[in-house]
Amino acid sequence: MLNRRLLRVIALAVATAVFSTGCMLSRAVDRAFLGLTVRRPSFEARKTTGVFLLPITFAIDVATFPIQALLVVILGDNFPFKEEEQLNQMYALNQHPQMQKLSPERRAIAMREFESLLRSGQLSRNTTLALTDDGHWVLVPVNDEARDQMLARAQQPETAPEAVCER
Repeated sequence: MLNRRLLRVIALAVATAVFSTGCMLSRAVDRAFLGLTVRRPSFEARKTTGVFLLPITFAIDVATFPIQALLVVILGDNFPFKEEEQLNQMYALNQHPQMQKLSPERRAIAMREFESLLRSGQLSRNTTLALTDDGHWVLVPVNDEARDQMLARAQQPETAPEAVCER
């Protein structure tokens, strides 16, 4: 009876550790070995190592939770993993049809300009970007209503116009 209860507690602890990758050390193990919250872990062939380390890091995360919470409040939600947002934006940008039309040289220019715009802080909630044919960005300020309309149009599925035949 005691063995079954102990086994259940251990299974629950491991399951909790696997699905609670929000703390810093657990996130580091996930990003390195498991890949639950990232596209590709750093060490793809080391999943067993990650499963072994996750309960240990979970225990350390629980013990250091007040310190981690204070760091997150001071340094931001993605601390210490800040590069993820920028990488996702760059990946999405490279797949955009307007970017695909550019030559490799123009694409490199556009990427450098985009990175500098991100770093400069010129982009806000009410700023849109337009990519020109020569690989340069144009900043276009919009009001809340125009931004909401653009978001609504972007979220609508594309439908082909109905074919009408007259005889």
